[in-house]
Amino acid sequence: MEYTLNKVLGLRDAVIINLGAIIGAGIFVIIGLAIGRSGPAIILSILLSAFIAILTGLSFSEIARHTSKEGGVYEYGKEAFTPAAGFVGGLMWTFSNMIAISAVALSLGQYVDSFLSIKTPAMFFAIPAIVIFALLNIFGIKNSAKTLTALVALNIIILVLFIMFGLTHFAISNFTNFAPNGFNGILAGSALIFFAFTGFSRVTTIGDEVKDSEKTIPKAIVASILISAVIYIAIAVVAVGLLPYQDIASSAAPLSAAIAVLHNPIIDLIIAFGGITATAGVVLTGILGTSRVLFAMGRDNELPGQIAKIDRYSTPQVAIVLSAIIAIVFIYFVSFSTIVEASNAAVLIAYAIINVSALVLWNRLRKEEIKTNKLIRRSYFFIIPILSVITIAVTIAYLGYIALESSFVIFVAFSLIYLVKYGISKSGHGVSANEHVPYVSMVRLFGKSRSEFSKLVNSGRYKP
Repeated sequence: MEYTLNKVLGLRDAVIINLGAIIGAGIFVIIGLAIGRSGPAIILSILLSAFIAILTGLSFSEIARHTSKEGGVYEYGKEAFTPAAGFVGGLMWTFSNMIAISAVALSLGQYVDSFLSIKTPAMFFAIPAIVIFALLNIFGIKNSAKTLTALVALNIIILVLFIMFGLTHFAISNFTNFAPNGFNGILAGSALIFFAFTGFSRVTTIGDEVKDSEKTIPKAIVASILISAVIYIAIAVVAVGLLPYQDIASSAAPLSAAIAVLHNPIIDLIIAFGGITATAGVVLTGILGTSRVLFAMGRDNELPGQIAKIDRYSTPQVAIVLSAIIAIVFIYFVSFSTIVEASNAAVLIAYAIINVSALVLWNRLRKEEIKTNKLIRRSYFFIIPILSVITIAVTIAYLGYIALESSFVIFVAFSLIYLVKYGISKSGHGVSANEHVPYVSMVRLFGKSRSEFSKLVNSGRYKP
């Protein structure tokens, strides 16, 4: 019997999946590293990262209106630009998220150890966590969405408690040296804290499972970025108000260190538990997203076709297991601060590809005189991806040398792999991938776009 993916996720589910991917290691771990570079000006670093994320989010949204297929960066790059852009961008995004899963799983293990006070290596909790969340993914995306709803609700409640209790001991004097490292420090902090926003694209990897994805995905992307930015800024302000930024930067658990000044063991345990639930949400959505990209690439024969097999729970079981195995393997090679920068560099390269793809799509639709339901005026949309690419380039420049070097090597490697695959397919050997890039995706024949597509076909201007 052949199984297919089911559209079972609404707007709330889509926003929850994104928030589960965003509100995690970023707020409970990365914020400490970022504060070490920017000081109290972490507020401006967060605003800058949110601005960059929104720009790329708008490019994602533009492409999302024209393809609802599973696959995120891979599918969007392929449909809007070229198969090569989709292949390289998809693998860069997947690589970034797989090493991020490993790093966050280790962070989860550290929070569990802190919560239980049993002094056990984080790896002993990290590996079982990946296995458990992989199984949860296998048993159905609706189950994953329900679990994420519970985790995100817990995270928000815990963070609100942090803000409420923290305001009782707020010291404005901690903000006197607002930007100790100047504007360069703010940019460096932004380059790190961007790791906390990368989850905004997670919902694009599950387009085949989202109801009315043409409208739902763009709304989910923008809403999740805005909600998380507000939460991040509030947390950063309270954390610096509780503890001098130097002390926060030196802690592996910055929020726990900040709230410890209250000398309240109960709230200490609550914040530690929040670290567990937040990192758990990132691991769960990480496996969800990477497995869907692998599924999409297997479906198009860019990877072995067996990866695209759908099981009786309507989930890509092989892709999920493969994602979990690779994440576990990476656990043995990660150093948290370096891996965060490497993950950021890889995902920013993927996002640059998406912005170029959005620009190409805009130009193509403009030439074909197709007008769609848009978030902003189409005439000026080209400004968004161009500005986004510029801000991404600046952000990448402020990441560490090792991260830049490793990401560039991976980018070149993936590009060479595609060239070899392309050469093999042209020579008549192997299985050719689907290299057809439609002007308008055939999977999106409903609503306003359906009538516009029909007009295009009837006018004889559609080029299949």
